[in-house]
Amino acid sequence: MPWKRALALLIILTPLYAALSQAAQAAEMPQTFNNEYSTRVFGFNLTVKHQLSNLGNGEHRLHFLAKTWFASIEEITEFTWGEDGKVDPLRYSYKRRGLGRNRDRQLEFDWDSGIVTNVLENTSWDMDTSKHVQDPLSYQVQLQRDLIDGRENLSYQIANNGGLREYSFEVVDEEVLETPLGKVNTVKVMRSRKNHDRVTYAWLAKDWDYLLVRLQQQEDGDSHTISITKAELNGERIKRF
Repeated sequence: MPWKRALALLIILTPLYAALSQAAQAAEMPQTFNNEYSTRVFGFNLTVKHQLSNLGNGEHRLHFLAKTWFASIEEITEFTWGEDGKVDPLRYSYKRRGLGRNRDRQLEFDWDSGIVTNVLENTSWDMDTSKHVQDPLSYQVQLQRDLIDGRENLSYQIANNGGLREYSFEVVDEEVLETPLGKVNTVKVMRSRKNHDRVTYAWLAKDWDYLLVRLQQQEDGDSHTISITKAELNGERIKRF
């Protein structure tokens, strides 16, 4: 049924709707932002909201929310920005609501002991971790920083579902895009998976601190695209690129 496929796409794209959304400046703290993206999937409206805020005391929060009228997925990560320019996640939460069984998951990072605690509903377990391992949301900020710094190695170890997974990205092109906010110069970044035909492309605005302006998912002959509709940087709205 179309609504089931729409929900499946929502779940598949969740980790990358917000990825690359806003970059940090050189060795400075990440800039705050509040962006919105939208598309129609199999006749359903899909809205994505993405916000980075400063909590004070050296901590930051990245908030992601993707929703249709029948389902939603929300992720929140809180992290510190290390002196070495690396993101150190502190806590992460995931909530899925709507169709089927609801799902809740949390991660708690204890860097002094080198342990990350996984909590899934009423079950918890610990696993060893090493410095700079990311959660399923915090890696996005690290990726942004690495793009600003011109680094070529864009692979990250992610603590997810009780184990470590590797997320890898590659810069493949530069394009001028027409968006709801006007024309903009972009860098095209690709994420691919081994032994899987799913490919995701992200277009980032070069002159706007690598703001994510378009995302496209290709799989099994289908292609779905989401575009930016609203953008705010450091409390100021971007009306036109």
